[in-house]
Amino acid sequence: MSYCTNPNCQIPENLDRATVCKSCESNLLLKGRYRVFHTLGQSLTCRTFLAVDEDQPSQPRCVIQQFCAPAAVADGGTQQNRTFRGSASVLDELGKHPQIPKLLASFEVEGCQYLVQEYIEGRNLADRLSEKGVVKEIQIWYLLSELLPVLQFVHENQLIHRDIKPSNIIHRKTPQASPALAGKDDLHGVSQESASGLVLVDFGAAIPANSGPLKTETVTGSAEYAAPEQIKGQAIKSSDIYSLGVTCIHLLTGMSPFDLFDIKTESWTWRDYLKVPVSARLGRILDKMVQREPSKRYRSTEAILTDMKYGPAPVDVILSKPKWTLAMWAASTVALLSVVVGVRLPSPAPQAFTSSDPVSTIPEIRFNPPPMQDFRGEESQSGPAVRTLADQDKNPVWAVAVAPSGRVIVSGNNDGTIHLLHKRHGKLLKVLAGHLGPVWSVAVSPDGRTIASGGVDGTIKLWNFYSGRLIQTLEGHKNGVFSVVFSPDSQTVASVGKDKTLKLWQVQGGAELETLKRVFDEVQSVAFSPDRETLAIGSSDGKINLWNWQTGELKETLWGHSAAVWSLAISPDGQTLASGSWDKTVKLWDISPNNQSRQPNGSLLRTLIGHSDKVKSLAFSPDGDKLASADLSGTIKLWRMSPGDRWQMSPADTVGTLKGHSTWVELAFNPQDKTLISGSFDDTIKVWRLSP
Repeated sequence: MSYCTNPNCQIPENLDRATVCKSCESNLLLKGRYRVFHTLGQSLTCRTFLAVDEDQPSQPRCVIQQFCAPAAVADGGTQQNRTFRGSASVLDELGKHPQIPKLLASFEVEGCQYLVQEYIEGRNLADRLSEKGVVKEIQIWYLLSELLPVLQFVHENQLIHRDIKPSNIIHRKTPQASPALAGKDDLHGVSQESASGLVLVDFGAAIPANSGPLKTETVTGSAEYAAPEQIKGQAIKSSDIYSLGVTCIHLLTGMSPFDLFDIKTESWTWRDYLKVPVSARLGRILDKMVQREPSKRYRSTEAILTDMKYGPAPVDVILSKPKWTLAMWAASTVALLSVVVGVRLPSPAPQAFTSSDPVSTIPEIRFNPPPMQDFRGEESQSGPAVRTLADQDKNPVWAVAVAPSGRVIVSGNNDGTIHLLHKRHGKLLKVLAGHLGPVWSVAVSPDGRTIASGGVDGTIKLWNFYSGRLIQTLEGHKNGVFSVVFSPDSQTVASVGKDKTLKLWQVQGGAELETLKRVFDEVQSVAFSPDRETLAIGSSDGKINLWNWQTGELKETLWGHSAAVWSLAISPDGQTLASGSWDKTVKLWDISPNNQSRQPNGSLLRTLIGHSDKVKSLAFSPDGDKLASADLSGTIKLWRMSPGDRWQMSPADTVGTLKGHSTWVELAFNPQDKTLISGSFDDTIKVWRLSP
């Protein structure tokens, strides 16, 4: 259908290839090249259309904004449009940012002004809220980490957006999305095909920051999200911060912002409508963002990023914290667990892949697993955790590990620090500071001498476990490091990054041994077998590759999950691989190196069902008789591994369900006393004593 853009046309719908409107006889091709299909939205002074550029061979889609000020608002509308025309060059500069649509053209036709911008394919957050419901805290951290640097870029170019709201934030769709993941949610609650970043759109209400008060009675932006001073025609840069904060609390509650503010008490009541409480730190940040008095509100995005980065300074800091700059944040933002935004991986050893190995040409091997059997063991509710360890500064935990001695818990935290805690009484022993952003993964070497950490800043750091001294910083990843893990002999570290590469590093000296790339979609998880031979890699397309990591040989490719494989764990005897996925299941695979059964190596043994959310973490107990799994909602499940003939498909017993966390969890077993350690983004670390 061709749509007439004449604001006075009574019947704007026309036939597909028409050139003249049948109702008002206006030209249907703007500037002789842009054919409009339909409206995407409108306000009193602006209409937004979806169109195609027929002047280009590929006829790409584009978005056209039309500004025609009605007589009723002639003064204000004229002033707004005149100001906006003067900002065309600024909008052109903004379009160079990858998370802002490109400005393709700007022109005037018959008294109306037009902006032609890049069409962003994806789903906006208002639609996501309508389809999937309220978001989790980790998704808000991701949203802030993605959009605050964008907003800073806008403000540095002396422009105020004035219309930040869920429908103007789009998750860009990746052109080469995996069909297996279509419609599946990632950590941030959006489909994997949309996982290439948030885009801020619709600059139709934008004005220069130095334009002064607008003499108009017209409310600019959307009243639900607009700051009080903006409604009065006096928008400032922090008005955008207010709107972004209101957007966050709307996404967390699903309630209209009008219903979240109590007029009688002049206070926000958004916490009363949360299904799951948020951490104290996020609560403080959002409260300050939505202060109605500008003097009490954040004045810059840099101040928010600083509060996201730092908490109260700990007493026992081993290293001084480096200065946190916006440029560092902009370079390190992700999909905080995509928060994320936070993902996890494991590690390798010496003699890595040689550059002559044709790793990219090794064929994939598909296996037809035996008939799958789903197990829904009867759930038993376990008692409360033995103890809960929580820092006073309310620091969300991304990752946990336990020292081989069993006496020290190591946590990677949202403020960029690594905490060493006494397992029994929770005393903070050391604080290791050096990362420029959240620490996504931590690991302790099997010999207990070294800590490895990987973070959103794209670096891997090696620390002396006993002194807390930074030994070396390993640089090579071009984006955040999802996970790090040591090889069984403690000689090598494997790291997986958001740049879709697996790197192998020598612990002694920090030399990069090899980089394995172009063989995955996006790697989410890694695990080493105890025999020092097999490296299991789980990726976002749902497959698991088993490699001989010392020769570069692809041994098998395992298929079974319908969504990203986020976590992997190998049993202490090296015979069973457990995989946790966004499809909410845990699968057990036979990877016995000396398999004498009639089944092929890599066969699916069983599927464990019971989680109601995506599985985030897995851990085998030291004796291998239990498997713990945790999901993004904070639920931990314990499974008893069946002894005897491993090919007998007898049900795996559900030992219990542990509930105590309010959001996603990372797991680690204490190798000495079999207690389970869980670290969560709800600011706590819990120690659970499990029954035999």
